[in-house]
Amino acid sequence: MKASFLRVLLGSFFLFGTFTVAASVSPYLPVKLNPTFELEIERLVTLTGYPALKKPYHIATIVKYLDQVQDDYPVLHGRINRYIKRFKKPLALTHAEFEIRASDSNSKTLKNSRGYSTDSNMNTEFTGFWQANHYFIANLGGGYSDEQGFIPFGSFVSFGHKYLQVDVGYREHWLSPLQGSSQLVSTQAKPMLGVTLSNVQPLTDWNVMYELGFGQLDTVDGIASNDTISRGKPNLLTMHLSMQLTDWWTLSGNRTMQFGGDSGTVGLSEVWHAAIDSVSSNNCDSASDFQDCDQEFGNQQASVASRMDLNWGATPFSLIVEVAGEVDNDFKAYQLGNKAYSVGLFIPYLSPTESLNLTAQYVEDAWYSHHLYTNGYSNDKHVMGHWWGDEKRVNDSIGAKIFSVAYSKDFESSQLRLEYQTIKNEYSDSAAVSDYQRGHYVQVDYNWQYENHFLGLHLYTGKDLMGETFSSLAFSKQW
Repeated sequence: MKASFLRVLLGSFFLFGTFTVAASVSPYLPVKLNPTFELEIERLVTLTGYPALKKPYHIATIVKYLDQVQDDYPVLHGRINRYIKRFKKPLALTHAEFEIRASDSNSKTLKNSRGYSTDSNMNTEFTGFWQANHYFIANLGGGYSDEQGFIPFGSFVSFGHKYLQVDVGYREHWLSPLQGSSQLVSTQAKPMLGVTLSNVQPLTDWNVMYELGFGQLDTVDGIASNDTISRGKPNLLTMHLSMQLTDWWTLSGNRTMQFGGDSGTVGLSEVWHAAIDSVSSNNCDSASDFQDCDQEFGNQQASVASRMDLNWGATPFSLIVEVAGEVDNDFKAYQLGNKAYSVGLFIPYLSPTESLNLTAQYVEDAWYSHHLYTNGYSNDKHVMGHWWGDEKRVNDSIGAKIFSVAYSKDFESSQLRLEYQTIKNEYSDSAAVSDYQRGHYVQVDYNWQYENHFLGLHLYTGKDLMGETFSSLAFSKQW
């Protein structure tokens, strides 16, 4: 598969040479780097019906929708406009942060933070870009902690045009309209090295948005194939397609395919066959074309999401419904198995200075575990989807009920954000025995501006699913 991966990379560069349409590629907004600004963007999304159910957002598309709120929400317009000025330069440092942290002895993985944990006493992050012309952008970014070393997220090159932008490198993915979690792909683990195709400008009157990503994960042990256990680099294919049925209702479909990594090779024809005929490629049974489970193509998941941007009187809100699951159920390609249900409600302006985000989720058994991959659906030992996956034991097939609430309050030059999650792990079979306990997770973030300095205090505390209490306090400075 290594040769096939290289061919994909070379093919992407070849595409660059065929572009003739005079249209621009676009840099991206940050994902899980600047929560204060990202809240403002989510407010804009709800108010304007921005037609994207994935992240990162393209700057060019955000600019297109920004003017819609200038008259009714001038404060929001001003804040976003001031921030994105840094992206309108040909060369700019778009994000830089330094953080120090003190924690107790119980280590906890930080949510949606690329594998960083409370064990890290020091962490620094940065992103920047150079746009050479309308068709090429070089992005450089990453983070360093004294615990994990350097993680090169945000380091990639972009080329193409507004209908087909190609990103090659460590570009991140978030395949969900939910703000606090993404069931299929999120920033819980570090990004893969890969190639991503997407459109900057929505297509047709339906505002169609697409994304196709392919890459290799880090080396892992415990890959089952041909009655042997091997070590290698699995591949990950991600797919997204969305359309806006009305100016207030957007639907999307997503799919991921984790495959390969053993001593054998996987050709493009096999990938295509698994994509169009998952029943016979992904199920070992008398009803399938094969009976040897070690010969399965890999681990396939899919989701369908809906976001409605509505108003209740003078109060705008977004209602999100998402259903995810294993591709095909009962040997039917149109059904999902081992489902995860999510319902979200986001109120961008509970008052002129307050917002509220509620999410309720029910996850059935067998998420982030698979018989071909004993380390589960992970990269560098961290689950690639919902952060809850790092709270259970590796490759444990238990499900969960999750509820979260996030409240923010804006002040003149500061913001307070309170977030609470409670999780109860349980098997669908109520007779199953487990020693998990109900978990409680509390996060308090206070960010303020002092002269030209952007400072923050961050508390993360609670009791996890093992019944262990944890506590961590951090101080940050952004530029």
